[in-house]
Amino acid sequence: TPVGTLIGYEIETRLAAAAMNYLVPFEGVTVIGGDATVEAIPPSDIIYVNAGVVAPPAGWLVALKPGGRMIFPWRPSEEIAMAVLATRTEQGITLRPCGAAYFIPCIGASSLDSCEKVPDRKEARSIRSLWRKADRAPDASALAIYSEVWFSSEEIVAA
Repeated sequence: TPVGTLIGYEIETRLAAAAMNYLVPFEGVTVIGGDATVEAIPPSDIIYVNAGVVAPPAGWLVALKPGGRMIFPWRPSEEIAMAVLATRTEQGITLRPCGAAYFIPCIGASSLDSCEKVPDRKEARSIRSLWRKADRAPDASALAIYSEVWFSSEEIVAA
């Protein structure tokens, strides 16, 4: 028997409806026709992002439960694209670069307009934590800064 739920977001409402039609036989599966960059995401153990983001929306970070993980394709510039694993800990969100990965741009989260600081390739590979500006202001460890979030070279050490 299934345990838990799976909620997918698809910005193209016709694709969302078609996907939901195919997934009817599966319990606990829903596909929402909408923009996951602005929709309220429910508390989640896992968030999988299937389109490149300049920076993950702060709402995605808030949605991660303690111990929750999010994997997303990070595209901080046209020259840099990598898969990143984020994990919520008691102290903050740790990051692990996983390797090169190029995805289509995420509508609503791929504009460089909100970018205050863009990392170079070496800096991008050295990211270790991710912060909401609402929780912590960028400091000297900031490698990439956006309107709501920033990436740091600082490791998060368990207390």
